Amino acid sequence: MVLRFVAFRLTVRPVYNIIFARGPIGGLLNERLESVMRLLQEKLKARLVELLHEDFMLQAEDVQFSIPPDRKFGDLSTTIPFVLAKRLKEKPFVVGKRIIDVIDGEFDMFDSIQLAGGGFLNFTFTKEFLFPYLMENRDRKRQIHAEKVIVEHTSINPNKSAHIGHLRNSCLGDALVGCLRYLGHPVEVQNYIDDTGIQVADVVWAVLYLEEKSVRDLEGIDNLASYLWELYSRASRMFAEDPLLAEERKEVHRKIEDKVEPEYAISDFVSRQVLRDHVRVMDLIGIRYDLMVRERDIIELDYFRKAEEIMKRDGVMYLSQEPEKDGCWVIKYDRENIEKVIIRSNGTVTYIGKDIAYTFWKVGLFANDFYFQEFHEYADGHKVFMTDFQSGDRGLAFGNAHTVYNVIDTRQSYLQNIISQVLESMGGDGPKRRFIHFSYEMVALTPRCVKELGLPLAPEDENKAYVEVSGRKGIAVKADDLIDILTEKSSEEVRVRNPEMPDAKVAKIARDIAIGALRYFMIKFTSTSVIAFDFKEALAFEGDTGPYLQYALVRINSILRRMREQDDVADVSLADLDLAILPEDSKELAVTYELLLHLSLIDIQVELALQNSELSTIANYTYSLCQKFNHYYHLFPIIAEKDPLLKKLRVGAVLLVKDRLEKLFAIMGIPVPEKM
Repeated sequence: MVLRFVAFRLTVRPVYNIIFARGPIGGLLNERLESVMRLLQEKLKARLVELLHEDFMLQAEDVQFSIPPDRKFGDLSTTIPFVLAKRLKEKPFVVGKRIIDVIDGEFDMFDSIQLAGGGFLNFTFTKEFLFPYLMENRDRKRQIHAEKVIVEHTSINPNKSAHIGHLRNSCLGDALVGCLRYLGHPVEVQNYIDDTGIQVADVVWAVLYLEEKSVRDLEGIDNLASYLWELYSRASRMFAEDPLLAEERKEVHRKIEDKVEPEYAISDFVSRQVLRDHVRVMDLIGIRYDLMVRERDIIELDYFRKAEEIMKRDGVMYLSQEPEKDGCWVIKYDRENIEKVIIRSNGTVTYIGKDIAYTFWKVGLFANDFYFQEFHEYADGHKVFMTDFQSGDRGLAFGNAHTVYNVIDTRQSYLQNIISQVLESMGGDGPKRRFIHFSYEMVALTPRCVKELGLPLAPEDENKAYVEVSGRKGIAVKADDLIDILTEKSSEEVRVRNPEMPDAKVAKIARDIAIGALRYFMIKFTSTSVIAFDFKEALAFEGDTGPYLQYALVRINSILRRMREQDDVADVSLADLDLAILPEDSKELAVTYELLLHLSLIDIQVELALQNSELSTIANYTYSLCQKFNHYYHLFPIIAEKDPLLKKLRVGAVLLVKDRLEKLFAIMGIPVPEKM
């Protein structure tokens, strides 16, 4: 059954006036994202509820839309007849026909509504609507949310250079920040620095007892993080072989906690200098921070005591009545129906305590007692601050977020689940604060990659799918070395394609390709997948890779640049975007419309990535979009097209793809090379 709502040609502007008319629908959308397809869906939902509530008791939650896999089923589909049929005890097809009788003539943006499959309502846009609407809304200003979001990511132990295993966290965290900012959320990026942990004690012991160096000696080492990389691996092997040395390391750890010299001074110097190197390396691939939070400051300011008062006040933490936990303050962990000790009977705090306290500060459950000192300034003037427990500025507006994301690997899930439950259990009259563990699996290396890096490969590992990365065991590659290797391999490909290109230009393009390859590789896999990094796979110019995506956008920029150089049409007006010039049964109409529908989904895809904590959604969508564009480009010439109307139509499609790809690249942190 097909019901026609628009049987005549509509001009572009009246369609806009109908869809965006002010009225009862508009007021429902003030708090919503102003995305292309999302906005249309929300407007349609509100109008359907308005039309069908009285006769069918339709509620907003009854209305869910999907994009049909085949356009013969329309552009939007909903299962409302099935939902209402259960409530009304009627057949879905009967309910669907009754719905159509009510909504007849109410939606001018649709060419038709089909009742199919026993009860699906499938909506098809008019040909005059979607293309100009997408173009006109390319630069729609997004509503800025008032509620701040904190994303904590990277959080590398400050005892040596960052390595490849750390980059997945940083790339995922930065892409998460990109998604949030794209959707209009103000985001604060924090990096938690465990500067009092046992890993720092490892290198402090090695500096004092193996190298017999002082802080002044360390000041003379140019690349301290790289120097400590080798030293840490050597000391780790020694601790594993000699328990007495491991006991010495524990004593060094105690002295650091008690601020005994020279251990304390060396730990402070090492952690600061190594962190500066981490900031430098991450900046190479476009990853930045706002605040470094040091564990020692949380300890010195006794943040846990503030958290303790709040948890006791709200009844979240209580004295255990279990005999074996006599005198212990505990929380009830609902997932396992057990009590978790937070304060031991001797008054000491378990490892969970400082993480709960830090989270409470992040969501503003107690006042800010940190001092803040400027730590680093990027080339564009953006400043990174670091917490301090005794001096600095206390007037800076850090913390106090509505939502907190912790980007930490799956091995930390147990602790993160406990923190999440504690925060959800907090009482009070204020707004509920959200805590989200953004988890992911580890990064490994393919055996081929291990060999290329010149790392030791055991015979039993040669046929494995991957070899686990371990900085402690020395089976890893430093992050900046990895970037250099990727850049060198990229430059070889660039030189083959552009033999006359100057060296400086080759170097810049190769670095952009290397960064794009690395960042895309780190987010394209599902978060539950172990990544086996491989140079050949990451740098391929074909297939699901960063360079393939970059090539699509480079091609678009080249097309538009050549058209401008030829004084040809390189831009279009809304009046040029009339799909009616294409025959109804033409392949170009079908392919173009499929491309437009895909372009309209960008905001929905970003929202899904956040809702599911799955950033591979963004990568997959971008890859699919590039595939669709390349298919379109190979079928329908642009520069060589003689028909001016067809050329403008195709340029419009190219401009829309360019807009979407630039937004997606910005989210993922992928640079756009000048050439490939």
